[in-house]
Amino acid sequence: MEREENHIKFVYDEAAAIVTAGEKDYLVIGDLHIGAELPLIKRGIKIYNAERQMLKKIREIAGEFKTKNLIILGDIKDTILYPELRESNAILTFFNGLKEENFNVVITAGNHDPHLNEIVDCKIVDELIVGDFAFLHGHRWPSDNAMKEKFLFAGHNHIAIGIEDRSGGYYNQKAWLTARFSRKYGLEKYPHANRGIQLVVLPAFNDLIIGMPLGRLPQDKNLSPLFRNKIFDYKSAMVYGLRGERIGRAGSIKNRYAKRKSSKQGSHDIGR
Repeated sequence: MEREENHIKFVYDEAAAIVTAGEKDYLVIGDLHIGAELPLIKRGIKIYNAERQMLKKIREIAGEFKTKNLIILGDIKDTILYPELRESNAILTFFNGLKEENFNVVITAGNHDPHLNEIVDCKIVDELIVGDFAFLHGHRWPSDNAMKEKFLFAGHNHIAIGIEDRSGGYYNQKAWLTARFSRKYGLEKYPHANRGIQLVVLPAFNDLIIGMPLGRLPQDKNLSPLFRNKIFDYKSAMVYGLRGERIGRAGSIKNRYAKRKSSKQGSHDIGR
């Protein structure tokens, strides 16, 4: 079977994607927020080794898809400024574990990542372009070159949906979002953009970070400048659950809706 040179897979039941660019596969995740558990611990909630749990999950996914290439879309740490010792040690534990496993790591810096280069010895960039894919955190404008690619990956927004189960219980769940370029508004800022470019927004990889469910956040309050300024069409953006189920358009999602069934698969393909 011939290998596809540019391809995206949503990893089943995980806030992670496998991107194939040329001869290489890349595991893509974002929004680790290492240290997010510390305020909870101070309040007496027992959460231990959150960074080691994320590291274990990365090992398992990377092993399943046989790759050592890891792209992290920013917000590595939870503290915006320089972290306290406990958070710094957790960050070091995490990245030392990746180093021991011989991962090739590239980080696209997020708004929570000032001083990160003083803590970890990894490649840290504002954005990354590999094959037909551009990667960035999502809190700043992409470059003109990034907008010429077929896909733009971002985190930052912590995409989530509200779920109502059959028994009437209600909870929030992470989700994916893919959006089309808005020619009406996008070409004003990016006149040389690929008019077919798609934005892929990842949910947060940290299990403690869920996010505000879609339907509760007005577009003008959206965290991403790409949605606030209508560069990508938020209302028509397609939302997917972590198990590959298509939820619907972002603009039509209400606070509550029934959970949809989906059959278990190893991954969910997009972007062929």
